[in-house]
Amino acid sequence: MRIHILGIAGTMTAPLAVSLKKQGHQLSGSDQDKIYPPISTVLKKAKIKINLYDITPDIDLCIIGSSYKSFETTKNEFIKIKKIKIPYLSATQYISQNLVKKESIVIAGSFGKTTISSLVSWIFLQAKKKPSYMFGGEPKNKYPAISFSTSDYSIIEGDESIHGLDKQAKFLSYKPKYVILTSADWEHKDCYSSASKNFNTFKKFIQMLPKDGLLVINNQSVSAQKLSDFSQAEVVTYNSPQSDYFIDKINIKNNFTTLIINTPTGLIKVDTQLIGQFNFENILAAVALCDSLKIKKNYIQKAVFSFRGVKRRLELVANHKNILFFDDFAQSTTRIKSTLLALKNHYPNKKIKVLYLAHASFNQYKNSLQGLDDAFKPADEIILGPLKYNPKINKKDRTTASDYKLILKSKLIYLPLKKQIIEYYKHN
Repeated sequence: MRIHILGIAGTMTAPLAVSLKKQGHQLSGSDQDKIYPPISTVLKKAKIKINLYDITPDIDLCIIGSSYKSFETTKNEFIKIKKIKIPYLSATQYISQNLVKKESIVIAGSFGKTTISSLVSWIFLQAKKKPSYMFGGEPKNKYPAISFSTSDYSIIEGDESIHGLDKQAKFLSYKPKYVILTSADWEHKDCYSSASKNFNTFKKFIQMLPKDGLLVINNQSVSAQKLSDFSQAEVVTYNSPQSDYFIDKINIKNNFTTLIINTPTGLIKVDTQLIGQFNFENILAAVALCDSLKIKKNYIQKAVFSFRGVKRRLELVANHKNILFFDDFAQSTTRIKSTLLALKNHYPNKKIKVLYLAHASFNQYKNSLQGLDDAFKPADEIILGPLKYNPKINKKDRTTASDYKLILKSKLIYLPLKKQIIEYYKHN
């Protein structure tokens, strides 16, 4: 089958393209003119041709990624696709129809989804369950981010965003039977006009769970606790001393950390190469689900220890003269705080200097900066890079560099040009 993907450079669509190519399909795609690593590298390695702008009637199927409206070329391609009547569907619909199974596991929430989804997938793979799975990141263990199988199990990172052709939250298409819910914060302000609309979408998602399903909730999240009231499935809690699953002891060593986890059937000890309290909580969530689904403890222990994490999630990318360079995807205040506290706790004697690129869509709203001063408290210096500008946002609601300066004060240095950033770090 010849398949063309609009918006092929997305975290969902790029690995989907690679997987479909491996299945024997003929793949092509289009996106913005400049595509950067790691996605550009992944597509090039798979020998998938992109940006040829060659929409012809011999295409059997078009898969439409969520970003296709962002670029004139892909918008024009979509018009042509409809004009010559090529069958098309959204990437979310394709995943729903071809990857989701009857034993559907969905990991949802406003943080931790990618790491938990990839770890649960890794545990199931080590346990020889051969699941279908999908998550939006590149695992450092070198297994693909999307895999289709004949197993009854599917594991999916469930996003509440609404983009592209989708008329509802992505996770509502994944027919959940088992769910991990880390939180339900109002993060996608470009998709939901109010916190209540965001909450109601999560509520609808939780109400989809069948009676023989399972809901695993983070007991430290007030929103997750409230949503558990709408579940007709069994509820399992994690992450507080009153929970079904909680971390009893943490023993940090040079090369790994030992977590002693309290479970309903006794203690389980897991060793991990990951650092930071937020990663320990991600591991706890994965252990809670897998143990509740009767995955053998020895498989869980081996998988957790061998799991190396996901790229761009507190990833150590260089060590130059004992200066450690970490790359992290954190954008929201909660994630920034978790990331910086992880570094401060693991390297208490080192200074932390941050280059912050506030590119998430929600960062363009002034109200998204609430709590940013507390989030950046562990940092000794913050360089703020170029800000995105969306003319559709009302001027009084739109974030400016002055807003950041007002909150972060003397710690902040605003450098809007890339060459300024490079020159600054050359001399500092």
